[in-house]
Amino acid sequence: MDLQLPVRVLIAEDDPMVCSLHVQAVRQLSGFAVAGTVSDGFELLEFFKRNTADLIVMDIFMPRLSGLEALKRLRSRGNTSDVILVSAGKKADLVSRARTLGAFDYMIKPYSLQRFRASLENYMEHRMRLRAVRDETTQEEVDAFFEIGHRSSGPAGEEEVLPKGFQKETLALVAGTLGESGSPTALELGDRLSISRSTARRYLEYLAEKGLAEISFEYRTSGRPLKRYTTPGKK
Repeated sequence: MDLQLPVRVLIAEDDPMVCSLHVQAVRQLSGFAVAGTVSDGFELLEFFKRNTADLIVMDIFMPRLSGLEALKRLRSRGNTSDVILVSAGKKADLVSRARTLGAFDYMIKPYSLQRFRASLENYMEHRMRLRAVRDETTQEEVDAFFEIGHRSSGPAGEEEVLPKGFQKETLALVAGTLGESGSPTALELGDRLSISRSTARRYLEYLAEKGLAEISFEYRTSGRPLKRYTTPGKK
């Protein structure tokens, strides 16, 4: 799998309005780019005869050929693109089949734009963990990749459970980069790590709550002040 950035995303959606919203959301997130759009399963299969994509955001119920059937055929051809499936279908067997075919996420329509962005951000963190897995790895790195054991040692060495959705490797990366970056904003640190501003902000705010980061405000002549984060004791 090519783990270079930006992540190339193919949108497979027969509803023009939903497709447009997905395209806009992808373009607004750092580290992502739109590889193309298709409106049914046959167009999706044709796309991969001449093009590539790292991630497919695919509706299950599309005309001519469903998303699940298209995905099944892709897998039989050796295609390993990651997939986020979207559907109005709520039956457990659909979710089970999606998981069997290697779907990274499954979103039930209607879902919020915030939920869609969160799915893409989680996928980016997944790729970051995958990049850390070497040819020969350790159990700790494997656990991190499969999201097993989200615990981190606190200041006194005690085990603390991280908030839902947090990864200890990403937290360590944010903390380490913060120590090398002066007083960045969430946007600046996110750009440096190729993660979204909202993801960077969540980790930075968590570090601040734990006393591992300090917050200051940079006031400008107009507009909101910039919130900057600094390692404690560092000027």
